[in-house]
Amino acid sequence: MKKITLVSFALTPIVLFAQVPAPSSAGGFGSVLMILLICAIIFIACRELLCWYYKINKMVSNQEEIIRLLKKIANESNTPTNNTKLGDEKKEVLKELVDSTKFMVTGK
Repeated sequence: MKKITLVSFALTPIVLFAQVPAPSSAGGFGSVLMILLICAIIFIACRELLCWYYKINKMVSNQEEIIRLLKKIANESNTPTNNTKLGDEKKEVLKELVDSTKFMVTGK
């Protein structure tokens, strides 16, 4: 039984290769398109891996958070309100900015 299985595994590639049609000269465009598609997929996969490894996506989200907090500070400083209330709000926003910056740097 083992010899029959071994022989069938040995002969299968030969039999299948004999049934493969000969390549045509008109298939050049299709193969070039296929190669470009494979290269694009590899590029996208490698790009995602590199962005994950170097934490680029995390850096972008942290910068967006900083921009949001800075806009919040800028909007609060332009509204005319009571100075003590504005001072307390600024302190609170600055404390939030400092805390989020510490978290981005140290992770704690």
